[in-house]
Amino acid sequence: MIYVVVATLLAPTSLHLLPREAIENLLRSRFGFFILLFGLPCGIYVIGWRASDLFVWMRAPSLLELTDEGLRVGGTRLAWRNVKSIVEQHQYDRLILRHRGGTYRLRLGLWSDAEHLRHEVTGHVVSALLDGVSRQVAAGRPVHFGPLILSSAGLTHKGRLMRWEDIDSIRLQDEEDHAVATRELVIVAQGKPRKIDEAKVINAPVLLAYLSDRLAG
Repeated sequence: MIYVVVATLLAPTSLHLLPREAIENLLRSRFGFFILLFGLPCGIYVIGWRASDLFVWMRAPSLLELTDEGLRVGGTRLAWRNVKSIVEQHQYDRLILRHRGGTYRLRLGLWSDAEHLRHEVTGHVVSALLDGVSRQVAAGRPVHFGPLILSSAGLTHKGRLMRWEDIDSIRLQDEEDHAVATRELVIVAQGKPRKIDEAKVINAPVLLAYLSDRLAG
């Protein structure tokens, strides 16, 4: 029904998902009114939802450049040393980079090799921030990663401390619920897993890099 409504709405724009005659016959039938009545809101939503990606793509700059110093997208320039945090919104396929001048949202799906782009940007941000995190922890100052707090004693979540010797493993795990893709940070401590939405963990790649080094040592 939604497909029929979308075809009807797009017909005046010369985008024909169905033959024009079929649409006219359907609208003249006794079911035409009810199809439009119940399907019209859904059809408008579907067009708006999918068309938003098209509009973003049409407005996207044609050039993206990565260097050891920073990122350049069109007229936007961002130095790695100015990045304060990174958050990956897996369900939207984008990286949120907060820097001294504000916030930049990098839509990975707009570029030809999204996975390589994600890996490169994340690697540069981790390199820029990891040493600072290590120094803070060594100095006895806690570091906040959204719902997680990192300290010299271990990792705290919802007021409960997981000491280093109690942490068995840490990993990222992809999940899909009702066609919505998410990624979760899974921490196993004393045999019990804790799952945290990666999008809620500020600087999750930095935290993972620190924990990987700490647990390996």
